[in-house]
Amino acid sequence: MSNEAVARRYGRAIFEIGKETGTLPALSREIGDASAMYSSSEELRLVLDNPLIPEAPREELIREVGARAGFSEVTRNTLLLLARRRRLPALPEIARQLALLVDQEQNIARAVVTSAGPLSDGYLDRLRTELERATGRKISIVHRQDPSLIAGVVTQIGDQVIDGSLRTRLSSFRDNLLRT
Repeated sequence: MSNEAVARRYGRAIFEIGKETGTLPALSREIGDASAMYSSSEELRLVLDNPLIPEAPREELIREVGARAGFSEVTRNTLLLLARRRRLPALPEIARQLALLVDQEQNIARAVVTSAGPLSDGYLDRLRTELERATGRKISIVHRQDPSLIAGVVTQIGDQVIDGSLRTRLSSFRDNLLRT
């Protein structure tokens, strides 16, 4: 079974547990934090993914890391289950799937706004308001900078891309000139 299929199943199960216990936002955040720790630490991955290391020391490590991070019992038990079933490599994708389900539940859309330079908070707030009005959903914005855009803004919400960059406009203008 692929990591994506595994992630969808576990993500859905964790989502349902979070809804039942009323801890969905905290649970999602903790799984995301655990995923970030797992992804960023090669040493941790080497220990947790090594089949030669007995199960007891691996589980003790997960309990200790979970306690230090302040994870809830549900998160710690989830991580232990993933370790027992050798599914920890799917943790980043599980966290992503869970975040998508939480966003869907809370009617949140994530927008990636890319600009050539920094944007003011006021501009981002106005953009968020307009995007919320257009989509009918609450918008969470992640801002990135790409100097190759020259000027303007490119906004991506899911599959939809709104490209208002000068780079694209100049490219379109060039193509039109070459056609005539």
